Amino acid sequence: MISASARRLSVFTSVVDAGGFNAAAVRLGIAQPSVGAHIKALEGQIGQKLFFRRRGARPQLTKAGDTLYAYAVEFLQKSQAATITLSDLRSVDAREVSIALHRDVAPHVMATHLASFTRNFPKVRMVTRTGTIEDVVALVREHVVSLAIVLAAGPLSGLQTDLLSRVPLWLVVSRDHPLARRKKVGPDEVLRYPFFTGLRNSRYMQMVGLALKEVGIARFDVAMELQDSASVKEMVRLGRGIAALPSCAVDQEVATGALVAVQLAVRPRDLDLRCAYYAPLPSAARDFLSYVNGKL
Repeated sequence: MISASARRLSVFTSVVDAGGFNAAAVRLGIAQPSVGAHIKALEGQIGQKLFFRRRGARPQLTKAGDTLYAYAVEFLQKSQAATITLSDLRSVDAREVSIALHRDVAPHVMATHLASFTRNFPKVRMVTRTGTIEDVVALVREHVVSLAIVLAAGPLSGLQTDLLSRVPLWLVVSRDHPLARRKKVGPDEVLRYPFFTGLRNSRYMQMVGLALKEVGIARFDVAMELQDSASVKEMVRLGRGIAALPSCAVDQEVATGALVAVQLAVRPRDLDLRCAYYAPLPSAARDFLSYVNGKL
């Protein structure tokens, strides 16, 4: 069989499962040209086309594509099972949980629970990584970590996801902003002011944009896009703009009065705090998930 990498096969199966190249790119958190490059490389390896493609229609598998898909699914399942089995072969004294945390969640929601878990399970070693939603979901899909804890608008396609809690989405302004002193602010009033946001094409901003659109706050003026919530908060504090942030990322600033949560007439829907993983989990990861489920 061809010597395709697990990553390349994973991208291929995502195109099939998601129903297209763009949908697979969104699911994987990568650019659409990268998806196309992986598929082109696979087609070069086997010397045959994998999809029938027509503009405006979902790509359909060729016979070669259908054969490769069956192989890829089996290969990835066996790879996952091998990873889990090898992880479970660790001795009890060296049990390990590898976890990826959305960076807006890590310091505000999870730090206390991580510390508490290590006190209650002293023989389990925690290995944590942080990053954007795209980063941490990719780490799970590539089997680098067992679990990812992220903000989401719902279940993540292709992964088992447990809802841990719901997190309010707040609009925040500086304490001298005109909306800081208003009660029951409507969408038209919000749209008079510029926004400081995350990167426009990020999964986080797609999720936030949809939540705001549902309450009539759409097509807002973006004064600046920034890569992390800490930078967004600082620009809001210094300027006259608005930011939409999860309450867990800004509750300390609101509590001290450094920032003010706008009192909206209609509040956006809450974001999900979810744990994403492939089942079955290694035993130590199952212990961690059960523990966190009981705390959040």
